Amino acid sequence: MIRVMKREGVSAYVDIDRFNERIRVVRYDGKIENALPEILAAAKKELAEKVIVYAKQQDEAELAKHLFVTEGLLDGYYLGHRAAVMVRYLSENRRLTNSYLAELEIVETLYKKSPSIRLTATPPFLMSRCEPRDIHQLSMLYKKVFRTYPTPIFDPVYIEKTMNDNTVYYAMFDDGRLIGAASAEANPALGHAEITDCAVLKEYRGHSLMNHLIAALEKEMADREIFHVFSLARAASYGMNAVLHQSGYSYRGRLINNCYIYESLENMNVWCKTL
Repeated sequence: MIRVMKREGVSAYVDIDRFNERIRVVRYDGKIENALPEILAAAKKELAEKVIVYAKQQDEAELAKHLFVTEGLLDGYYLGHRAAVMVRYLSENRRLTNSYLAELEIVETLYKKSPSIRLTATPPFLMSRCEPRDIHQLSMLYKKVFRTYPTPIFDPVYIEKTMNDNTVYYAMFDDGRLIGAASAEANPALGHAEITDCAVLKEYRGHSLMNHLIAALEKEMADREIFHVFSLARAASYGMNAVLHQSGYSYRGRLINNCYIYESLENMNVWCKTL
């Protein structure tokens, strides 16, 4: 739920995310420090465990004074200018992770390998842009791949709503059966897009399907003159991090206990690419 908080000298777009027990300031104009008292009060009221601000570079020092720390960077988030993902924890448990070193090793291993991947001229299965007729198959795919997810993509109504609101889905089909999909959530006002909702049925993995899907989404974003894309991958997932590395994305940090995805509350790696 997005709430616009307006105070003297600032307007902030705040995502009250009850499911993931967090509050995110996804966009703001003006002096963000003027809105912080109301944002922190809302976090306390909602029992949020984490407050996240997508901070403009000139505001990082001010947010640090208010006890926010940087966990990741988003290249080109604000019309070509970088945003820092700055967080303040309101729960000690939310700040703790016992998989820190193991997840570091995944990224370190990936950077020892060449990031390039040669995709075949045509995908091994039929790939197409999704239409409203595909929403039920999309929701079934996500139910099969994820036990839980940070947004309600198990609901066909939600998927159709996002399709009508600047989110593009591409999918792979095997004889009419939807076997893999990914989306690009475009933000034309800020000039960026998030590559997300990436899923392939287990029996179809190992054919670079996700690389093809991401390439198709990138082309559509570039055609819309959106040239900065980012993606959040489960830090524990070697496969998805490898896909992004192979697709030319650069690692930009790790968001601790960021959201409920797959089976639990998980750390998420930030990957960015300029098209």
